[in-house]
Amino acid sequence: MAKLFLLKPGFTDKALGEDTLYYCPYSAQILGVLNYYPRLYDELEVIFIDFERPRKGLVELVGEASQGCPNLVIPKEEVAADDDLSYFDSYAGNYFVNSVELIARYLSEKHKIGVPH
Repeated sequence: MAKLFLLKPGFTDKALGEDTLYYCPYSAQILGVLNYYPRLYDELEVIFIDFERPRKGLVELVGEASQGCPNLVIPKEEVAADDDLSYFDSYAGNYFVNSVELIARYLSEKHKIGVPH
C-alpha cells in the first residue's frame, strides 16, 4: 500500500526558537484533499511524522536527501503497468514524490478524484 507522509501539526522549529507553534501548509493542503475524499484513507496509509530531522521511517524509504513532506511513497512491486510515475523519483525499492501538485496529480489519476481548479 502507498504511504503518504504528512508532518504533524503544532511543531516547533529549534532554529527559530521554541515559542512559536507551526504547521506545514503543504501537508495541510494534502490533508484537505483527504478530507474531501475520505475513501483515500482506506486506499493509502497516512502517516503523521515529527518535524525534526532525520525523519526516521521516511528516510529509510526515500533517503536522507528526500525527506521533505508531504511525501507519497509507493513500493515498486505495487506499481501497475499503466501507472504514470514519470514524475516520481526512486530510491531502493520505492517510487516517491514530495510535491503537493504532483501528489494531487497522482491521486487524481490513480484514485479517480477531482483535479484542482
